[in-house]
Order: sequence, then structure tokens, then C-alpha cells
Amino acid sequence: MYIQNFYKLVLKTTMISTILINSLFNSLFAETLIVNVESKYDKGLALIGIYDKEENFGKAKVNQKLNSEKVLTGAVTKITDNKAQIKFDIPFGSYVLSGFQDFDSNGVISGNFLGIPKEPFGFSNNAKGKFGPPKWSDAVFVFNIPNQEVVLKLKKL
Repeated sequence: MYIQNFYKLVLKTTMISTILINSLFNSLFAETLIVNVESKYDKGLALIGIYDKEENFGKAKVNQKLNSEKVLTGAVTKITDNKAQIKFDIPFGSYVLSGFQDFDSNGVISGNFLGIPKEPFGFSNNAKGKFGPPKWSDAVFVFNIPNQEVVLKLKKL
């Protein structure tokens, strides 16, 4: 009985240690991704999300709050002189950027009754979708260089 409990304790300790080391490793090896946002409009805020999982991408709907658990990380910044810059500290990997310019400061991409966005939006690689977001494969990019810069162009339909 004592040996069995000892093995359980060792197993639990090993699992906890592995999780902590993994978290430390990921935070120590995060690199800076620089997102340069461009827009024709000089008003409002840019809301940017980074996705690391294909199954979480493309779930946002106009006039609805996004489930923040679907996004790896995100940021909000003011558009000034038709541009903004956001820096994210994330590990190297494959990602998709998605963003929109919030003219009315309601925190969601506003759209009409047909679901067509009224505010500028965009995706990495300047990917475009047909009647919805683009395919993951069209928008995904590889982040593999420290201080890598990517451009996110926000456009109205």
C-alpha cells in the first residue's frame, strides 16, 4: 500500500512538473510578431485576433460578440493616420490574423440585416472569402522570424 501511494505521488509530481516546464518553456521562447494594420479610414479602434487552431477560426458573426476562448490572443488599438501597430509575444507557429475597425465602439463587427459587414475588416495574407470568412489555408501564415512583420489591411465591402 505504501509503495502504491508512493508511485501515485511520484506520477502526480512528474505530471505537474511537466506542465510547469512546458508553460515556462513556451513563455521563455515567445517571440515578437509585429502586426501593421492599414485602413482607408482614420477613425475608431482596430480589434485584432490571432488564431492558432483551424477549428476555432471563422466562427465570428456580424452583430455578435466573439467567444474569446476561440482566439489565441488579441488586442485593441486606435487607428491613427490610417494605420496602427500591435506587437504580440507568441511562440513560433502557424497562425491566422483576423480584424476589424470598430467605428461605433460596440465591440462587434456591425452588419446589416443580411449579415454583410458595415465596418472594414481583413484577414492575414489579404485572404478573402465568398459569403463568409476565407479558408484557413488561404489566410494562414508561418511566424518563424523574430520581430517578423505582417500587414493586415482592413477594407469595407
